Amino acid sequence: MLLPDIRWWNELALEMLETSLSRRLTTVGDVVDQLADIGKLPGWQGDAAVAARRSFAVTADQLIDEAATLGAVRELTTQTREAVTHLKQTLAALEQTAAANGLEIWDAGHVTIAERPNAPDPAQVESLRLELQDAVHAVMKQADDIDADAAAVLNRAADGAIDDKGATDVTAASAAGATQGGLTAPAPPENGTPQQNKEYWDAMDERQRREVIAQHPEWIGNRDGIPSAARHEANVNRIDDERTRLTRERDVLQEQLKDAPDGSRYPNAPDPYAGDKQKLAQVEAKLKDLDTVESLLKDHPLDPANPDKGARLLLLDMQSGDKAMAAIAVGDPDNADHVSVAVPGVSTTVQSLDGMTREAEAVQREAEKQLRLAGRPDERVASIAWLGYEPPPDLGLDAVSSERAKDGAPKLANFFDGLDVASNKPDPHITALGHSYGSYTTALALQEHGRTQPVDDVVFYGSPGINANDEPDLGLPQGHGYVMRAPDDPISLADGFGRFGPDPVTTKLEQLSVGEATTTDGVRREDSNGHAEYPRPSGNGELRTGGYNMAVVVAGLPELVVR
Repeated sequence: MLLPDIRWWNELALEMLETSLSRRLTTVGDVVDQLADIGKLPGWQGDAAVAARRSFAVTADQLIDEAATLGAVRELTTQTREAVTHLKQTLAALEQTAAANGLEIWDAGHVTIAERPNAPDPAQVESLRLELQDAVHAVMKQADDIDADAAAVLNRAADGAIDDKGATDVTAASAAGATQGGLTAPAPPENGTPQQNKEYWDAMDERQRREVIAQHPEWIGNRDGIPSAARHEANVNRIDDERTRLTRERDVLQEQLKDAPDGSRYPNAPDPYAGDKQKLAQVEAKLKDLDTVESLLKDHPLDPANPDKGARLLLLDMQSGDKAMAAIAVGDPDNADHVSVAVPGVSTTVQSLDGMTREAEAVQREAEKQLRLAGRPDERVASIAWLGYEPPPDLGLDAVSSERAKDGAPKLANFFDGLDVASNKPDPHITALGHSYGSYTTALALQEHGRTQPVDDVVFYGSPGINANDEPDLGLPQGHGYVMRAPDDPISLADGFGRFGPDPVTTKLEQLSVGEATTTDGVRREDSNGHAEYPRPSGNGELRTGGYNMAVVVAGLPELVVR
């Protein structure tokens, strides 16, 4: 469908048709009622009366069938009007944005750069052009889906294929027909970019979005570029389905293994059941992880009165890896001015997410406090614990290999992009926080972006290497990369035999202190020891110096860091 076809869609005509169909349904209902009343006339007996009542019943059945068809077409008309109104408003907004930025949208959906003097940065214009083109194509795809759905319903109506589902009155028949007359929500783009996913979501009206969340939560729960509130609701809806699927898989494996020998008789012999036993252990671990996620959400409930509190489930992946993967946001990433993403390292699993969530809360709380002290109390902060990859399970050979980081980096890069495009802020301040092996994963993710980097700052702590010497290597401006390492952090001994690049403390990134210090707010902060204390509050409830440094960078207050 071309753009002029969308512009010419007439919502008023659809509204008038909707009114006419409602009137017709009222008329049909009145006739059915009148036939029933006539058939009940007292004293009317004999063969003629029997024949008349039989005829009335046949007519009433036909009218009830018609009511089902009318109900389907009316529902189609209502939903089409709502969807068309939303699409036309979306298209008008895109055309306005294009005109304001020297771009032109053509009828076939192409977006081109119009010649004009004093054009802004060409790269910025080209980026906007591509975004608008994705958005226009999403609108056109949605229009095609609406057209196809409408044709399918109307063809069924013309063929008499709308089922009244046994209704005995017009109201019930109309309601039965309405369930067969709605538009279907389109599936998201296959392998869509975060920007394409956003445009897919934006092109749907609210009714279709609700349908996706309720009936197809797997479409969007892990899809970067979709609003965080929708992802959270979809992923919560998926928990029971995932538990059912995993329980069924566990039961099948247990049945297959019930007669398997325990291996004690021939301990050195190959175990033909080893693969199934390993798979069973993985499934049981994922079931335990689901319980952990569900418990975490109950312990950190969302508060409608305060959207900056509570946990949002932005990722729930129980299928693509040997281990479960998940991401938890504290606060509202879509409406936050400042967003942090913490990426963990060795031995981190979903069982670690509760601790990571509490660390995220502490960073968010400290960042908000420092913003208030800086006279910026209206700025909001969201902190995310991202476990969207499988870190090495221990300090064995996996921990000195780059493969797991290379597998996780593209996913993390897409997650950063998704935060950026889904944000309701013009340019959200995004900070990456990479710990341990996760720092290497973070660095590789930053290097995926080049000039289109959505991340503004990065803090590496307890890092074995970041495959970079300075901020430009990471796609960041000078002065926006930081490194922290405790003197007794054993990670300094695990350099991956050079696989991770130079030692971060020898790079040009700014070195921040993790030692005991009194910060500008007058708080005496403890030092960080070992490999894990950086983001954790100390015994007095205050963040240590390392965690404080993270918080002020997250808040966009780098002048407050302790060096």
